[in-house]
Amino acid sequence: MRILVFIGFLVLSVLVPVGLAQAQTQPDLAQAELLVRGGKAEEAWKLLSPHEFDLAGREDFDYLLGVAALESGRADRATLVFERVLAVNPDHAAARLDMARAYFALGDFQRARGEFDQVLQHEDTPPAAKQTIERYLAAIEERDPSRRTRITGYAEASIGRDSNINAATSSGSIYVPLFNTNFTLGSSSVKASDNFMSVGGGAELTHVLGGGVSLFAGVDLKQRMHRDWDIYDNRSVDYRAGFQAVHGKDVFRLTVGRNDYDLDQTPYRRIGSLGMELRHAFDARTQIIGFGQVSEIKYLQTGSQSYSSNQIIAGLGLVRSLEGDGNPIVFGSAYFGEDTATRNRGDGDRDIYGARIGYQRSLRDDLDVVASLSAQRSNYLRENPLFMDFRKETQYDLGLGLNWRFQRDWSLKPQLTYTRSDSNFRVYDYDRYELMLTLRKDFR
Repeated sequence: MRILVFIGFLVLSVLVPVGLAQAQTQPDLAQAELLVRGGKAEEAWKLLSPHEFDLAGREDFDYLLGVAALESGRADRATLVFERVLAVNPDHAAARLDMARAYFALGDFQRARGEFDQVLQHEDTPPAAKQTIERYLAAIEERDPSRRTRITGYAEASIGRDSNINAATSSGSIYVPLFNTNFTLGSSSVKASDNFMSVGGGAELTHVLGGGVSLFAGVDLKQRMHRDWDIYDNRSVDYRAGFQAVHGKDVFRLTVGRNDYDLDQTPYRRIGSLGMELRHAFDARTQIIGFGQVSEIKYLQTGSQSYSSNQIIAGLGLVRSLEGDGNPIVFGSAYFGEDTATRNRGDGDRDIYGARIGYQRSLRDDLDVVASLSAQRSNYLRENPLFMDFRKETQYDLGLGLNWRFQRDWSLKPQLTYTRSDSNFRVYDYDRYELMLTLRKDFR
């Protein structure tokens, strides 16, 4: 008997301190609720948010965290938290009502109406809640984008440094097997670096037809100017139009596009494209994406017309929201395609294979970090007569950037990108660094 008492004492001596330590790390939910009810949502958010990584998935914690996020002006964060509540308890009427309020705050009136309607279907919805919902529905009717056209836009300006503005080799000469000799390259074919500045902007017009279908059209313009090498000044204009259909967990988007690229104030390249994308919400944290695009690429200047081609690309992607502080997100995609030469390109047609991975998280409520890595392999199918070999190359792109939203609709984005083209033809083998700082203003 004494042995059993002794063992019990030892167990309690271990478990009680552990339980007390765990209790000390738990937030006071009752205090958080009082703060929210007292109009101190920001204090409630600061009390609860540090514990999100440990307690995410607990219904009572998540609901209070979501309300604190919504009432403190973090409607986008609130939707993510309420999704966790509803994943655990789809009949949580209060969470669904607050989810609807969050969508309303974000201007997503279609989803807001859907959530409000589900709450109204509950027989035990209190009369006060019904009156609140009716007020929101009336406000949605007044602002419903299906009754008018919505226009959004942005303007931005950038400065930066480019280590290889012409994407050229650093070697001043190359060996040409056909002639068994080295050829000296002109200045335009050798790596050049320069400082640059650019300005740009864009706008998109959207009209909702109803039933989850909307039409859109948009344009983006960017002008880039270099300090010393003005022959590489360029302008790019992108036009797009299409439609989007939303049904349940699926979003389908069809886009017709055109890109006009001018180099040194002279038409250089034109691209026409047709793209399709299907997004499926596999669960509250995961999206699966299928995409495809066909493009007609035309180079207009005499020295580059042979680069013209028709291209077909298809692939799959995944976006996954992870648990943890800062709402981390990982994304990735893989694709393949064919690039068919249309102007007797020396290397002929090519097969394309590529992949991309990335990571994004919030360092603070107003500061995000994004990192990405991509690789694309190109295998050309015709032996090049000058180099007496089949061209093969792999291009790697690494990007790292921050997005600081220092005021409403204003952001500052420092970004570093590195490109490496690893080719068996020396003339296409190069590396490139670009450091850029962009100031952007959004118009909603």
